[in-house]
Amino acid sequence: MADEERRTFLKLCIHGLGAVFAAVLGVPVVSYLIDPRHRQAAAGEMRPVSGIRLTEITELNRPVQGVIRDVRRDAWTLHPNDVIGRVWVVRSGPGPRDLRVFTTVCPHLGCSINVNAEPTSGFTCPCHNGQFLCDGNRVRRDGYTNPAPRDMDSLEFDIDPENPDQLLVRYVNFKQAENEKIPRT
Repeated sequence: MADEERRTFLKLCIHGLGAVFAAVLGVPVVSYLIDPRHRQAAAGEMRPVSGIRLTEITELNRPVQGVIRDVRRDAWTLHPNDVIGRVWVVRSGPGPRDLRVFTTVCPHLGCSINVNAEPTSGFTCPCHNGQFLCDGNRVRRDGYTNPAPRDMDSLEFDIDPENPDQLLVRYVNFKQAENEKIPRT
């Protein structure tokens, strides 16, 4: 009888230790999986572009850079003014909606696209000399091979109905080195 009680006691100890190890290893895994930083952001939100007033964008084909900011929270910290992206805005006509909005991320390898010294001549990616016109199209000419697989990535925009001087943009990150615009998930 004593041997059977001892075996039962040892079985309970082993199962108890197994439960303790499972909890010790399982709690961090579950915490990691439910952490809000690993959730996808709310897609499709129009966000204001800071640093740009529509009334100040008057010259045709002269790019102006703006910043898209949002509130980000992680486990302990609130980031109330986090930069989620930058955009180039180009006026293409006289109307208030005659604009083109592009992400500053190069479709080749993701470097930041800069405006040329003569802004109306377009954009250049400093990493591999990818060149784009003010309308976002890749430069194509004899003797030059553009490393970018597609034109600059355009973004959907709107004008804030409550503030007609405020541009709203649906910011999306796209995969690099692809021939088509494919949103990152």
